[in-house]
Amino acid sequence: MPATTYARPGLAGLVDFCAAIGEPLAPFQRRIARTYFGPSREIAAVLPRGNAKTTTAALIGVHHLLTTPGASVTIGAASRDQARICFERMRGFAQHPAVEDHLTVRHLELRHPDGDGLLRVVPSDGPRVHGLSSTLYIGDEVWAWPDAGLLEAMTTGLVKRPDSKLLIISTAAAQLDSPLGRMRARALAQPSVQRRGAVVEATGDPHWLEWSVPDEDDLDDMKAVKAANPAPWITVKDLRRQRAAVPDAAFAQFHACRWGIGEGSWLPAGAWTACVGTPTFTDGEDVWVGVDVGGERSASAVVWVNAGLHVGCGIYHGDSGVLECVEHVRDLAGQYNVREVVFDPWRFGQAAQELERERITVLQFPQTDVRMIPASVRLHAAIVQQRLTLPDDPQFARHAADAIARHSRRGWRIDKPSPRTHIDAMIALCMAVERAEHEDEPVELLGWL
Repeated sequence: MPATTYARPGLAGLVDFCAAIGEPLAPFQRRIARTYFGPSREIAAVLPRGNAKTTTAALIGVHHLLTTPGASVTIGAASRDQARICFERMRGFAQHPAVEDHLTVRHLELRHPDGDGLLRVVPSDGPRVHGLSSTLYIGDEVWAWPDAGLLEAMTTGLVKRPDSKLLIISTAAAQLDSPLGRMRARALAQPSVQRRGAVVEATGDPHWLEWSVPDEDDLDDMKAVKAANPAPWITVKDLRRQRAAVPDAAFAQFHACRWGIGEGSWLPAGAWTACVGTPTFTDGEDVWVGVDVGGERSASAVVWVNAGLHVGCGIYHGDSGVLECVEHVRDLAGQYNVREVVFDPWRFGQAAQELERERITVLQFPQTDVRMIPASVRLHAAIVQQRLTLPDDPQFARHAADAIARHSRRGWRIDKPSPRTHIDAMIALCMAVERAEHEDEPVELLGWL
């Protein structure tokens, strides 16, 4: 359907359309819309509850239906009840006098009377949408989707049409190992990630926009919490009342947009990217090497660090990973003075014995809390303080983004949220940095025998 005088394509058209139906966009909604109309095909906007996420998604969806020839819009909701809520918002827009003659309302659908365009809402626990070819997919409140099926169908559907887009709009997920959590990990592994105040933005594809309270800020700091709730109708008074009314975990997720309440992200957003540079190594210099070997469905990694904490990395996959790691260590030993090869003995024990016979110093590093908790804290400090110089390696960055902080009575340590995720390069880096910064206890002479 061609654009009309009340609905033109593009950002300016959306702004005018929203004003015409009595739903003017707040500044934060305009920022989301500006990102949506940018070059990225996958866009995610993550905000706390009450910040008009569903309304924003519905406005973009209806505007797209009115202004895109042959439009096909699929909106996925967390449940059948949430699908109805989302659709009721769109029904209200469609029945506005400026629009009502151009759209026909059906059960969970909006249509052009002439058949040139369709918008449908589907629950995430409903039939899969693999057969659809939509110009716009919208995921509403993806944090609550029970599995990855619908999101995978939408993401893979982008290949069918070069002009199609995916818009995700949601609150933070309680579990990092979730459809939305894994999308966030992919976004934050991109080269351009930064936090400015309450806003985390990762530019690229996906383009990620997140309003959240930084990990270092106290949840009782209502000024910080308000900054993460950009809607002008949400006040500090409202948030203070919620702080007293709901459990800590609920407040952290739904009003502060904190991720993985029981298994938090271990690095502040942008901290890894801030350390990316050009690592420099000199032939013959001292290096410490960390090796973590996975299995057939996992990754294996060799990471080496010099005294200046410049970092190199090699990542391998499959059953041949252990052999490739051994050869990589040999190559490093031929170029540098390898002070130690530190390794997890679970899969690398026999290979370490071979290296030891070649007069390469090896050291077991069991993955116990006693060893990994202080090593994890040391690595965290080195990254946050920007003392490391990391290579610009997307696989390495993905391993960092996939890692979580697993808490115990002794403290926290780097861990993986599920067996499906790969963090082997982070474990190897953790071990290498621990040994590179390790200082032997001085020997105290107590007297002569």
